[in-house]
Amino acid sequence: MKSLPEIRRHIEPVLRKIEDFRIEKLNSISKARRWYLLPVVVTGLGFATLQLNSQFLTVFTFFIAFILFFLVSLFKVSPHRAQFVATFKHDVFSSFFLQLYPGSYYAPDNYLPSNIFKASKLFSSFNKYKGEDYFEGTTDAGVSFKFSELKVSDVHTDSKGNSQTRSVFRGLFLVLDTSIKATDPVIVLPDTAEKLLGTTGKLLQKTMGSFFNKGRDLIYFEDFPDFEKKFVVYSKNKSLAKAILKPSVLNAFCEIESKWKKNIRLSWVDNYLYLALHTQHDFFNPNIKKSLLQDGVIKELYSELALCFSIVENLSDVFTDKLANELEEEDISTKLYSRNMDNNNPFLL
Repeated sequence: MKSLPEIRRHIEPVLRKIEDFRIEKLNSISKARRWYLLPVVVTGLGFATLQLNSQFLTVFTFFIAFILFFLVSLFKVSPHRAQFVATFKHDVFSSFFLQLYPGSYYAPDNYLPSNIFKASKLFSSFNKYKGEDYFEGTTDAGVSFKFSELKVSDVHTDSKGNSQTRSVFRGLFLVLDTSIKATDPVIVLPDTAEKLLGTTGKLLQKTMGSFFNKGRDLIYFEDFPDFEKKFVVYSKNKSLAKAILKPSVLNAFCEIESKWKKNIRLSWVDNYLYLALHTQHDFFNPNIKKSLLQDGVIKELYSELALCFSIVENLSDVFTDKLANELEEEDISTKLYSRNMDNNNPFLL
């Protein structure tokens, strides 16, 4: 892997070009903010109406001022910032990424399709789905991966006719082709009930958890207390879950959870491992107020990329032929999983 100074030298021309664009956009934003004078004047009129003792007129004036603030921000200020971010990702970040991970693919405007999200069996229904920052490639261990940022929600109308939005998932969603097939889905969820309610929570997990997980049984891993404290596992096939979730896999899950300290969900469905990491952080978005010629910007990009790819690398290390060979030695191997090393694997685009 190239060092940061080497990468910086390689992308220096495009950095200087985008730096000029950044200054141009800052000037445009400064000019656009003059439009805020209009809602400020209307706000002043709102205070003036207090002398008229007309509550309706006062509320209406403040409402108009609020709408004007919103419209100026949405149509006059935000577009310049959005243009800068989009240009930065397409020109600077794309070049930076390919220097670090040659042979991989990055599309800032794309994201994982909803059919992959559904296939994970990790979340309930949703009807609003969007994302950004799509990555795809193959690790040194030969494991294919895809991931992107996703924002998934469910919008519905309540009994009173009001629109309600429920957040289903927001964060990083990752898919690995493990080349090991789980004939029955194995679902790994955060152990929130036991953390909050102790033994009572564990009982609820066993009774209610199986109901909400479509009849899958709660499976215990008493020999791995660190994993047991952080996660719960559901599957219709206990032998399968025990065979697939080897110590190396459990340790990898715990390491990711410890590093991120976020809500993590995982599932193993067919040949694929799905990982959903909840986070409000918006990755790879530069601060328009910071100069791109400062070393700190490049270091921030590197840190965010390294953090995201550490998940891929941690999981890739355990899903190699070594794990497959361990499973093949199990008596249940021929019944519980199958290998799929077809060169025409549809997982790869």
